[in-house]
Amino acid sequence: MTLTIRQVRPKEIEALIPLLVQAEESEDALRWGLAHLSDAVYQADDAGALVAAATMQWRADPCEVMELAVIPERQGQGIGRQLIEWLAGEAQARGYSALLVGTANSSIGNIAFYQKCGFRMDSIRKDYFWYYPAPRYENSIRIRDMLVFRREL
Repeated sequence: MTLTIRQVRPKEIEALIPLLVQAEESEDALRWGLAHLSDAVYQADDAGALVAAATMQWRADPCEVMELAVIPERQGQGIGRQLIEWLAGEAQARGYSALLVGTANSSIGNIAFYQKCGFRMDSIRKDYFWYYPAPRYENSIRIRDMLVFRREL
């Protein structure tokens, strides 16, 4: 499988919202992040069909993956890893020293995934998910903090 990855134009972002809400459960927070935190949105296609999307913040070194999502029926097939490798290559080509990514303290699968992709634990953004109107749980763990992972380039 060879993915085709490209930066989407602003008018194409709306079509990716249903996929990106997998990475940020609050659609309001996702839209705010797209408007204020993300500098670029990328789409990954396999044989012309959308399979993944990611958003990046390029404004500082290290750069940061803000959201990354793979369509549910294609998860576990290496698509997320290919997208991370492509983003790491893009970051290196742009001269960045490292790539950051964050995930909720409760996202056990994501925590394992990012480490398998060469990231190491870097920091904790305590109470990052303060904006959730009511407590949310994943894997029977309350979502509170963001664990930040770093990959040297």
